[in-house]
Amino acid sequence: MDRGKYNIKAVAALVGLNPTTIRAWERRYQVLEPDRSESGHRMYSDNDVAKLRWIVEKQKEGLSVSKAVQLYETPTVFNESTTDYAKDLRERLLDALIKFDEREAHDIMNKAFTMFSFDKVVGDIVGPLLNDIGYRWERGEINVAHEHFATAFLRARLSTLSLQMPINPFLPRIICVCAPDEEHELGLLFFTLYLRQMGFDVVFLGAGIPVSDLVKVNQQLKPRAIVLSCTLSEHLPGLDEALAALENESPETQIGLGGYAVEANAERYAEWYLGRDREEWGKWLGRLAPVSGV
Repeated sequence: MDRGKYNIKAVAALVGLNPTTIRAWERRYQVLEPDRSESGHRMYSDNDVAKLRWIVEKQKEGLSVSKAVQLYETPTVFNESTTDYAKDLRERLLDALIKFDEREAHDIMNKAFTMFSFDKVVGDIVGPLLNDIGYRWERGEINVAHEHFATAFLRARLSTLSLQMPINPFLPRIICVCAPDEEHELGLLFFTLYLRQMGFDVVFLGAGIPVSDLVKVNQQLKPRAIVLSCTLSEHLPGLDEALAALENESPETQIGLGGYAVEANAERYAEWYLGRDREEWGKWLGRLAPVSGV
């Protein structure tokens, strides 16, 4: 019989968790039933250590702790890889949104958050979904109504969760807004989630507002940076006007630009262009000195 021989501090060091987390998992998920020493202290076995390590690895892959425990106890309940299951949920969610089936979309999102961590849901389901919807709209496979419905749904589901993310007090405030008259928010929404995951204090304004109002908001909030998104090329003149006004009124504010129309004119907007992926975004954020922990 595998008897307990490690105290909780030793186990914490072996598996990379803190003792408080281990005790919380025991209470919430009944993940372990450690032996007790004569003095009443928890004593953990080699099997306990192996189980905790396994769960930690699955958590790193994106599974929630509860789902990892379920998978450990009953492996047959999860006969697909996490990547395939995330892809399946993403495709089903896209289908529900295109059909304007809000109830089905909520059910799928509930399953996603039950199965995976927030980072996994955002990175492997929501992010690719936003890109897919954007490309489908660009190719004329879906219309503006589909995009607006998807944006409203995802913003409602994710905004509450993202607001619960802790703000790093050493990171600056960033305003995220579409170019004047621009209403396509999907790409900007995803970038906002990326910033909030990293701990930035983000003010998401969404659809474009008049340049005069944007200048006033900038004066009121005094952000370290403003990110503008432009999807349609017809809105580039408004973007140029906003860019000129912000640089004239507040030259110390860092400006970042993104969106399909900006990408199509990347050389023209090279000085402010955010890039297309997290690596390029990280380089742009490196300009926001002083920035700690990025």
